[in-house]
Amino acid sequence: MNDLYPELETYIFRFCGEFQTHHEVMAYKTVLYHNLSDTPAHLLKLMKETGQISDDPEVLAMMVDGRDALRDRIVRRVWEQHRQELSLNLCPVCGKIARTPKARQCQFCYHNWH
Repeated sequence: MNDLYPELETYIFRFCGEFQTHHEVMAYKTVLYHNLSDTPAHLLKLMKETGQISDDPEVLAMMVDGRDALRDRIVRRVWEQHRQELSLNLCPVCGKIARTPKARQCQFCYHNWH
């Protein structure tokens, strides 16, 4: 399996967070809160002060293209650098990714391996 497909990308982003860098995690959190139009300025300031989001120039530069582009870059980097280390829950029949690490039914071929 060498190709990324949307379900695998989602799985890697959601369940392989240990391979994300601190800057990637902070950039994603920060872009989420900055994109919410109803997040009050005083709350953003408090979140920066408590370290929940960042104003680090390197983090801000990662956010320039928006949330989806950032997510795609994170997933591709993790895939390229850690492909052999990823603990993927693959279907024993078709070899595609299950929805979650504990799932025991394929979302593609519906094979059940309970």
